[in-house]
Amino acid sequence: MKNEELKNKNAVNGISYIGFSIGFFHLDKAKTHVNANATHCLRQVKGSTFFILHSSFFILSFFCSLSVKAQGNIPEPELPTQYVEIKEEKPKIPFFQGFTLSADVVGVAQYFLSDYGSVEAALRLNLKNTYFPIVEMGLADCDITDENTSIRYKTRAPYARVGIDFNMLKNKLQDNRLYVGARYGISSYKFDISGPAIKDPIWGGSEPFSYRDISATSHWAEAVLGVQVKMWGHFHMGWAIRYRHEISSTKNKYAKPYYIPGYGTTAEGGALGITYSLIFDLNWGLKKVRSEK
Repeated sequence: MKNEELKNKNAVNGISYIGFSIGFFHLDKAKTHVNANATHCLRQVKGSTFFILHSSFFILSFFCSLSVKAQGNIPEPELPTQYVEIKEEKPKIPFFQGFTLSADVVGVAQYFLSDYGSVEAALRLNLKNTYFPIVEMGLADCDITDENTSIRYKTRAPYARVGIDFNMLKNKLQDNRLYVGARYGISSYKFDISGPAIKDPIWGGSEPFSYRDISATSHWAEAVLGVQVKMWGHFHMGWAIRYRHEISSTKNKYAKPYYIPGYGTTAEGGALGITYSLIFDLNWGLKKVRSEK
């Protein structure tokens, strides 16, 4: 009996030992499995952490490079600059450029086609191809009879004008010119005036109306607008419009001058005239400037 109990007890102990051993084995295996899983998880965590840190560093570096590049592309603000005018160097034109000689054609044509006319010549100096002091001299002739009153007026005398012209063109080195000018004119002359005899309404009879060699002096001013065009070589042609205003004339008890040499017919409010000239332009200074260019 005791032997059976001992056997049973030993069997139980064996079974318990085997069960304990099996349980311990499974526990140790489970522990090992748990440790392996933990190690694997830890490795995954480390790998994920390294990947996240590496990605973050790459992204941060990328955006930093974009920021630096963007800052490099931003243009620097322009500083205000001072305006410096570049002046074009103008050629130096000698003071004395030459002179011109001219003759008026209109006055000669009037002499042959009408009752009055003139022969006129002019000498004009050229200063820097801009200013042109001028002297005009001529001889005028008038012999006219009024158809209504049959009064005859006759004179023949010289006249003179002095003045200056200004070249308005910007390019002073060209041969053509557009100019404005002014003149002062003077003429000292004698005129004859005659007509039908004057009848005396009270006493009857008649008195001859004829006066000779009446002396007079006239002064006037002129405003001039004209052009001059080169035709060939030194030969030029030009025309000018002139507005004349009488300043004064000698008064006498017989008659007022009908025609003033160099001025034209007298009229209230001034007179208009025109000249068309043949011009010989001797301008050696301009050629010198061109050769230096």
